[in-house]
Amino acid sequence: MTAHLFQCPSCGAPVTPKGSASILNCPYCHASVVVPEELRQDSIAARWSTLVYDGFISNHNDWLVGSQTNEYFAPLAQTIAEGRYRWEAQVGKATSITSAWLMGYPVSDFHLIANCKHILGSRAGSSCGVVFRLQDNHNYYNFRINDGQFFAVSAKKDNQWLTIVDWTKTSTIKPNGVNQMEVIAYEKHFIFLINGQVVKEVDDDHFSEGLVGLSIETYTLGEKTVFDFLDISLRAP
Repeated sequence: MTAHLFQCPSCGAPVTPKGSASILNCPYCHASVVVPEELRQDSIAARWSTLVYDGFISNHNDWLVGSQTNEYFAPLAQTIAEGRYRWEAQVGKATSITSAWLMGYPVSDFHLIANCKHILGSRAGSSCGVVFRLQDNHNYYNFRINDGQFFAVSAKKDNQWLTIVDWTKTSTIKPNGVNQMEVIAYEKHFIFLINGQVVKEVDDDHFSEGLVGLSIETYTLGEKTVFDFLDISLRAP
């Protein structure tokens, strides 16, 4: 049987899948790349079911929408229309974060994918992200990126922030473009991807299951920032 090839998202070189391996090193640029699920043999993740795909044509998943004003944002407006979930924020307090959850789907092992585009604001002044294994407003993980080409991962535990991956520079982020964020979770092991390329793998056991969702974080007092989330999908056993 002839092996199916796919292209490395970093350098474009051909890569050959090997058995059920979900991640390989490109033989040319040595980047870690995720093997497309359809090309894996007997991959556990390949057998997972899609629980949710939302392209934000309507608000059938009851996402948080409307306008609110508080000490952190003055105001924050969230709307769903024409294939985008738009978040417009006027920053009322430096280093502020807000999130919206996908209700009804608590998961432990999962594959989460979201596409986001920064529309307005300075490159490093705000970030978009995904939250996962969320218990409540005070307990969850957050994986985020900014147009300055940095990403970070944190855990909020009992309302205290813990650094899992400090802000790290990566050329995988496309400034002013649509960026895809992925999290693959197997028990306490997490794989983080940006635009199809693995940027970090870590082990952490603060939370074993929970909800997933979307987030933005802002850092510059008084700045207006706008993000569009274009879709989100969740797969799980």
